[in-house]
This record gives sequence, structure tokens and C-alpha cells, in this order.
Amino acid sequence: MRKLFPLLLSIIIAGCNSAPVYRGSGVNCRRPMPSTPTTTTTTTTTNNEASATGPPNPSNSIEHRIQGEIDSWMGTPYVYGGVSKSGVDCSAFTQAVFRSVGIEIPRRASRQSTAAETVNRNNLQYGDLIFFNTSGSGISHCGIYLGNGEFVHASSSRGVVRDLLSHPYYSSRYVTAGRFL
Repeated sequence: MRKLFPLLLSIIIAGCNSAPVYRGSGVNCRRPMPSTPTTTTTTTTTNNEASATGPPNPSNSIEHRIQGEIDSWMGTPYVYGGVSKSGVDCSAFTQAVFRSVGIEIPRRASRQSTAAETVNRNNLQYGDLIFFNTSGSGISHCGIYLGNGEFVHASSSRGVVRDLLSHPYYSSRYVTAGRFL
């Protein structure tokens, strides 16, 4: 039962919501999740749609700096309202990554979405912010798009991790995307 509790908690509560959820010591997020691809190539499905098999390498200096900052946050535990590597929530994570390259963005996910230049889901690029409705009442969660269908975010149950945008949980809660770069 003890091992089942974190799984049940992650199913019930996901994204950045209005109450503290996770105050654990983090997990080793440097290893990919079982559903997360481990290579950096793209394959083609039977209907000629690209399927994500890993994020591409950053293509320019600012993207390299962003990736370095993201890497330094991987595995940081989730803490609602947290703003440090001791614990962080989704919007503080995205704010810290952009601040590291000299770009100031608002603190809350909903405000980040209105401040960013809107991007069509079909035109996502490395570094775009993606926004989700995980609470049922508007934008309540955000992450940073990495490319090839992957993004990084501060998950309330797993801390700062990579996930697939095509995962049914995230795909069904996707609202919009925005660009600050």
C-alpha cells in the first residue's frame, strides 16, 4: 500500500493546483520514464505522422543556456509556491529558466500565457511555453517545450521532469502555447 499511495496521489492531483501537494525529496529524473523515449531521432507512424522519440539538441547559444539551466533543475521536488532548487512549482520553474537568460516573465502560469506571443500548437519551437488546464478553471499549469513532442515541467507528483505532450493526460488538458524567445 505504501508504494501504491504516490501513484494514486499523482493520478488524483496533477499540475500546479491551489494546494501544496508534494514535499518529498524528489526522484531521479535524469533517467527517462518508461513511456519517455530514450533516443533523439524521429520515427514515422503508419499514417505518416511524426512521433516523438526524444528532444532535439538546442540549436543556438540562448537555447544552450536554457538547456543548461533546465538540466540544473531536473529532479527538483515540487513545492506549491516554491521558488528554489529545494522545491519549485511549475510557473516558478519556467520563470527561473527564462530569468537565467535575462528574460523576465510573470510569476503565474495564467499571466505567463497572456504575456507571451501566442503560438499555434503546430508551430511549437524549442523554448516555447505550453499551458494546460489541470484544475478545470483555466490555465493552471505550464512547461517548456523541448521539441519532438517533449516538454519539461514541475510535476506536482514527480518534481521537474520531461514528459510527452502526446500523453493523454497532457494532450487533453493542453490550452495554448506562448513564445518569449
